[in-house]
Amino acid sequence: MATTIWAFLIYWLVVFVGCYIVVEIGQDQLYDEVTPPVGLKVGAGSLLLALLLSYLRPAFDSMFTTSFAWTVLQAIVWFAVFTLIFQFHPWHGLGLGIASMLLISGLATMGVNSILTPTPAAVSRPGSATTTKPVRQSLAPHQAAKPAAESTN
Repeated sequence: MATTIWAFLIYWLVVFVGCYIVVEIGQDQLYDEVTPPVGLKVGAGSLLLALLLSYLRPAFDSMFTTSFAWTVLQAIVWFAVFTLIFQFHPWHGLGLGIASMLLISGLATMGVNSILTPTPAAVSRPGSATTTKPVRQSLAPHQAAKPAAESTN
């Protein structure tokens, strides 16, 4: 249960930041103004998208192979959020929504997996504490150590 909550919170943070940047810059560049309650809209839209992402857990390695049907569902939801909640024109919502989905969802899943997956413990083998010679050696020619009497003259 705690893992699911942490995954949701990480997804929500990443999706909120990513969508806020896309909405702020996208609406400013495309429409010369940003819709007034942009923070609330992005908060609500990113909440919906984070719930979907925490349920599906999309990954770059399976988005277009074994999980293609879920990727299509995600694309439809992202398009709807960008069009209906973030108030982009449908063609702009389609392009920005799908591009954001491909970038943000995969990156957020990598972040969730890296934080919540336990790292394997280091394996220590008894008797493996022997010293080994380095593989690489200096390229400088080896000089024999001069006796201390010769070096003082």
